[in-house]
Amino acid sequence: MDEVIFVEVVEGDAVHARHRLERFPATVGRAYSNDVILDDPKVSAEHLRIERREDGVLVVRDAGSHNGTWRVDSWARLAELEVAPDTRVAVGDTVLRFRGRNHVVPETVVTSAPTAPRERWFEHARAFPLAMLALLAASALESHLGNYGRTDWGALTMALVMPLTLTLLWAGGWAVASRISRRQFHYRTHATIGSLVLLAAVALPPVLSALGFSLGWDSGLVWLHHVTFLVLMGVGLYWHLRYVARWEPARLVRVLIVVTLAFGALSRADDLLGNEPFSTSLDFSRTLLPPALRVARAQPMESFFEELGGLQEQVDALAKED
Repeated sequence: MDEVIFVEVVEGDAVHARHRLERFPATVGRAYSNDVILDDPKVSAEHLRIERREDGVLVVRDAGSHNGTWRVDSWARLAELEVAPDTRVAVGDTVLRFRGRNHVVPETVVTSAPTAPRERWFEHARAFPLAMLALLAASALESHLGNYGRTDWGALTMALVMPLTLTLLWAGGWAVASRISRRQFHYRTHATIGSLVLLAAVALPPVLSALGFSLGWDSGLVWLHHVTFLVLMGVGLYWHLRYVARWEPARLVRVLIVVTLAFGALSRADDLLGNEPFSTSLDFSRTLLPPALRVARAQPMESFFEELGGLQEQVDALAKED
């Protein structure tokens, strides 16, 4: 190998550190007197030495360590090993790889991101308070319109506290993930994204209910709500992960499509299998809508009673079977 070699501290395919060695012998261990210092409690103070033999070949020799030095490829304990390109040895929980200065690195990955990316609109300082105010207003309005009696101040307070608490905790979890992956919290951005997704989730049922009432849609409205909710969830996760994962957007979209479809299928497994859930409560919108909002023609009374007649026949048939 060349006179100058590099010792890499690797984990899988990732390189955590590179150390340049120009003079030999060189030592590796935990002590500060070493040329390569490793922060691994299972590594001895002076664990191994890199020396040049009389024939000019560099070799790795164990320096009498407590846990030994191991060849990675065949996983065998070694006392001496000739250093060749890409030679790997294990010391404690650390894997070392040796490379020369003429090692060819992969081609540069060309990113599709612009050199000076523009700030996204939900990254602005005012985006989070505006999104949060809209969320609280929508939650309070939904709670108020769904109450037929006197104003329930306790329920109204919970309608404000719950989305606020949920958004802050949700953003905190994503911010910690961003700090670990990208070294930045992006808390305000995650909070804005969470507020917007939750705002859409709160506004979705009344909007679809009004749409169904206006157009006279009864069947398929539940599935439309489910599909729209899955789209909202996928969009929210996509933008959260853009500040956490280092994947390309196209790959991220493909993974989220698979995850969202799998979650959607599992959440509606009973319906897909034909199992009808039993409930003691009636599922209907608690928000009264004005008749002027109705666009589709109302169902005639005669057809309503005709449908009831068919239902009566089905009930009588089931009673005879029992």
